[in-house]
Amino acid sequence: MSEMNPPSDHGTPEDRPTGTSDAESGVDIPEWAPMEPLPSSHMLLAAFDGKRLATARDILDPAFDLVACQKQYRLAFEMLGKETVSAEQLWHAASELVTAQQDIEILIAIIDDAVADRLKQRIPVPSLPSHTASIDGLPLPPVHTESIGEIAARMADLWEAVTAKTNGQNGEDFPEAGQLLELCRGYDYLAAEIESGRRLLPGM
Repeated sequence: MSEMNPPSDHGTPEDRPTGTSDAESGVDIPEWAPMEPLPSSHMLLAAFDGKRLATARDILDPAFDLVACQKQYRLAFEMLGKETVSAEQLWHAASELVTAQQDIEILIAIIDDAVADRLKQRIPVPSLPSHTASIDGLPLPPVHTESIGEIAARMADLWEAVTAKTNGQNGEDFPEAGQLLELCRGYDYLAAEIESGRRLLPGM
């Protein structure tokens, strides 16, 4: 994958502001510690912003890398839409677009694998054929249409769009900010339903 940061480091201690809590300072958690719940939307946004949290690193590290991939995708897409570009620039932009999309799909799969591992430890769900609608006469929880990785990718895309506009053009409307807020609320509600067993994820 291109230009993705190593999952074990989001910056040196000197890069982090003073007063950072233990949860943000990269303090290692013992291997015997129980698996914590799914990260909240606030934790995902902190990861997008480059903060290195000590918890849920299996999900937050690839989530952090999603922002760089979404930026790569956006810049390549914008280049392809320009009228005055050379053939070499078009070829490079197309290559960047394909690479970014492939990296995003890989990161989504990494997050989904981490989520599956967590849920298998917390909420054992029997493996059933796809046509099975109930267990012992009780209906199965509904299956959500998107995975956690796919939702994280959408959140990273909106985060990157808001960041690009904030750093670039002053006084511009930020509809993506409202969309990101709504997505964060929906994600937190979904995470609570998943952890309580009231909803299942695709493939689980």
